[in-house]
Amino acid sequence: MLLIYDRTPSYVPLKILSIEDGKPLKLFKHLLHRGKKIDFIEQFNEKLLVKQEDENLQILDVRSSELIEISIEKFMTPSAFIFLYENNLFLTFRNRTVAVWNFRGELVTSFEDHLLWHQDCSTNNIYITTDQDLIISYCKSDAAADDGTVMHMQLLQLDPST
Repeated sequence: MLLIYDRTPSYVPLKILSIEDGKPLKLFKHLLHRGKKIDFIEQFNEKLLVKQEDENLQILDVRSSELIEISIEKFMTPSAFIFLYENNLFLTFRNRTVAVWNFRGELVTSFEDHLLWHQDCSTNNIYITTDQDLIISYCKSDAAADDGTVMHMQLLQLDPST
């Protein structure tokens, strides 16, 4: 479990606790860009994702302290994301689009032809299969009526090799 404490101007103190007995596993300070808002701090297994306003996404391996950055040009703050534990990937949702990323900072696939129905995506409109190989979501339909009442559901392959 990740505990986040009040930030200082230059870092945020973090503590990782055992979920079994609550004992501290690691204490560390993650350096921040001064004066920049924190968009999010999320933990996925041993990876810590930190995104600050107008800055690169940082993926920190809390065991090895290896730091990977994804440039702001490639990764903009999403409105929502979902971790895919079985595939060691994560989905991001931004401006009706879906993208799949790995923890090496690489874009695995994106779905430019897939526009989500809602502008500000809520993950409760997304269904992911147990095998995490398909997602089902509400999409904009090319055949929508003038009043916008028609929409369809679309299956998306998460594995670009299939």
